[in-house]
Amino acid sequence: MVVFDYRQKEFLNILLNTNAPVSISSLQVQMNISKRTIYYIVNKLNDTLYHCSLDPIQNIRKQGYFIKEEQKEKIHELICEEASDEVMKPKERVYYLICWLLYPQSPVHVESIMDEMEISRNSVFNDLKQVKEELESYDLCLEFDIKRGYSINGKTLSKRTVLLYYLRLLLNRIHYKSLHFLNSSDVEDFYNRLIKISLEMNNEYDFEMLLSIACLLCIIRNVKEQFEFSLLELKDLGKTSELRLIDIYFQDFNVHERLYLAVHLLGSKAGSTLKVKDDESDIQLFELAQHLCDVFERLAYIQLVDKNGLINSLYIHFKLTMYYYRLSIQVVNPLIEEVKENYSDLYQLVSEICKDLSSEFPFPVLDSEIVYITMHFGGHLRQGSGKFYRKIRVLVVCPSGISTSTLLKREVEQLYSNVTVVATAAASNIDEYEEDIDFIVSTIDIQCEMPWIKVHTILTNEDKSRIASLMMLNVDTYKADGEHINGLFQLLERYVPQEKMEALKQDVYQYLKQGNVLVEVEKKGPTQAFDLLKPENIQILNEEKSWEEAIKVASKPLLQKKVIKEKYIIAMIELLKEYGPYIVLRNKVAIAHAAPSQGANILGLSLLISKRTISFEGEEVKYLFILSNPEQDKHLHLLRDIMNMSSDPALLSELDQMQDTQEIYKRLSQATYRIPKNSKSN
Repeated sequence: MVVFDYRQKEFLNILLNTNAPVSISSLQVQMNISKRTIYYIVNKLNDTLYHCSLDPIQNIRKQGYFIKEEQKEKIHELICEEASDEVMKPKERVYYLICWLLYPQSPVHVESIMDEMEISRNSVFNDLKQVKEELESYDLCLEFDIKRGYSINGKTLSKRTVLLYYLRLLLNRIHYKSLHFLNSSDVEDFYNRLIKISLEMNNEYDFEMLLSIACLLCIIRNVKEQFEFSLLELKDLGKTSELRLIDIYFQDFNVHERLYLAVHLLGSKAGSTLKVKDDESDIQLFELAQHLCDVFERLAYIQLVDKNGLINSLYIHFKLTMYYYRLSIQVVNPLIEEVKENYSDLYQLVSEICKDLSSEFPFPVLDSEIVYITMHFGGHLRQGSGKFYRKIRVLVVCPSGISTSTLLKREVEQLYSNVTVVATAAASNIDEYEEDIDFIVSTIDIQCEMPWIKVHTILTNEDKSRIASLMMLNVDTYKADGEHINGLFQLLERYVPQEKMEALKQDVYQYLKQGNVLVEVEKKGPTQAFDLLKPENIQILNEEKSWEEAIKVASKPLLQKKVIKEKYIIAMIELLKEYGPYIVLRNKVAIAHAAPSQGANILGLSLLISKRTISFEGEEVKYLFILSNPEQDKHLHLLRDIMNMSSDPALLSELDQMQDTQEIYKRLSQATYRIPKNSKSN
């Protein structure tokens, strides 16, 4: 069955109900979305229409999009056909309930939910159970009263911050006009005001975030709640451009509401504007950042790029987190799902480290905070070397804060070894770099004559394909008649008249801006730890051994296959002598490894299961893994799988009873570990 999301259906209905082309600017106004989102919708729709043997959405340059008359009826049938089966998915219902129950306008009972969502009583109870689990990390609770029904209670600012987060998730799936608890005319009024602020701030906020804030304001506008922060503590807000513009466009809001809105606008930029003063906790926060980096390097054995810079950026982030915590403001990271999906290995490693160091944090380490820390680390992992080509200089425009821009910088640079991000800048500062760059990668729409493309904060496969397309136009990869060709354009200059070349370039760049690609980047899944583990690399040890001897025995299969060198074993032992038993995880599982440069030839894994516990300076071990990895950060998914195994006592108990390595191999081959997208960390 054909499936359209609500935005695709809205787009199609606009085109179905008109006989003339509809311009992009008109679509932006009618749909409250960015130009980039329109291009994305068109690409997705064209894929769907192709599989239905229909022509793509038509586009006349400088006029707009339209649907051929002869296929309007067929597309209308597809929409109606899908609408007959349209119901909310369980995850969407949970998001819907959270947004509804935070500020219910009338009593909400089981019957109310059954009627609104057209689901059974059992489904309602299952959804409410999920709502409870979702709220646990945010110090909010789902309560029931016979008269008032269900509601979510907790601190005011925590409720509002969580509301903003789940509104954003919900609005990615359901149109705001379909949410019964919203007044669409109020939403549009607030949204238009926020758009004016964004325009005066050089479009530093994406349209989707502003729509979420507009919906939030619609819900809380007439709610009588006491704010829990001190005006004195927020006096620095008076110096910000955000509050100045809010005072102009939201004059009907009281002073507390304006300050609250300013905090959220600043928070959505991850503290890129708000300056937090120094205080007595600074030394503790700096030492925490330092310790976190040291533990990460030892456990992952990854050399961090600009470690001092990472320590400093974490320290600044912790200062901001501490500031928000003291004001009872809980900033929910809008990229939780994207980071967990695209950086799942790194996220889990950071999560485990934060859990172990939780007593050192002067504030709660919630899921949102772990994701921010993951983003900081992700931006400082060293990329591998590659074939030399001419350096391509890229400017990243990303107003979302230090952690986000650093991560995006790293993602762009990691795509190709010859890409250098010269800077991350605000849209207003692009002119400073135009002479030093080949093209721009931006998370917002910009006005610029330089070639640029708009991407997501966490690069999707489509984003990577567009960057690859721009690279193809610029990279020195060809050689003809003994002369290096500087990308595709220089090659085309041999066959295209010079007076037409500039127009060709502009047409190609415009083609890419519209979300199209010239080359496709394939998405490759990582190898699982137990796919890498071969039967001959598993050993059972029945006799007692020292930890040094155990390392040597466990390494033997890898050494015999020349996966590692002798010096790699020596390096692992020396590391343990220097840092202690940092390799021990939980439930007597340990994983030893050293730096790639210390004798790791190829990727490999071995396992020693000891029937007697091995003492690693007081820490007991029965399952000892040896990991060899010749490249930086390519083994994080293996660490993640082994960490998950260490949290599975039932599996470990099974392995402990086995006496045959083939049997062990077969059981481990059946074990697959992946992080649930809605997992919680404390």
